[in-house]
Amino acid sequence: MAEVVTLRPGTLADVPGLRALGEAVVPPTYGPIDAAYAQRMLDEWWVPDRFAASLERNAHVVAELDGRVVAMANLGRLRSSHRDFPHVTGDREVMWKLYVHPDHQGRGLGRRLLGEVEALVEGDELWLEVVDGNEQAFGFYEAHGFEVVERVAGDPWPDDVWMRKALR
Repeated sequence: MAEVVTLRPGTLADVPGLRALGEAVVPPTYGPIDAAYAQRMLDEWWVPDRFAASLERNAHVVAELDGRVVAMANLGRLRSSHRDFPHVTGDREVMWKLYVHPDHQGRGLGRRLLGEVEALVEGDELWLEVVDGNEQAFGFYEAHGFEVVERVAGDPWPDDVWMRKALR
């Protein structure tokens, strides 16, 4: 029997599952690029307080299998971010996260989550950031219609590369 993965809106009850997902995806994704950066991501962006705040202001979609969060994506406006973006004028709808547990990659969950996020976008374009060196993410996003628009120096961390996809 095939596994049935359900996509649904994320809630505060998902925070422990989201943290567990982060512990599974962040080190293998970013550790080869910069191990200190990977730890910083876990410590700053994959903690309960940050998820609680993000759930209040951003749309979250989780993929659940047998009661476990196996993937997630979220969407929010740049102006609502906890970070400053001095290089950006105006506002953007940004997919801040799209992560699939390593045990569930290659099964179409990333594509399904991306489709859910795209359906939530109010405007005509979707933005995202990719860490320089994350070739798997670059390949996925380019295959799904995203184009590199700008690079922002992350000194001392890896650069952020902004990508955009026209939707309509």
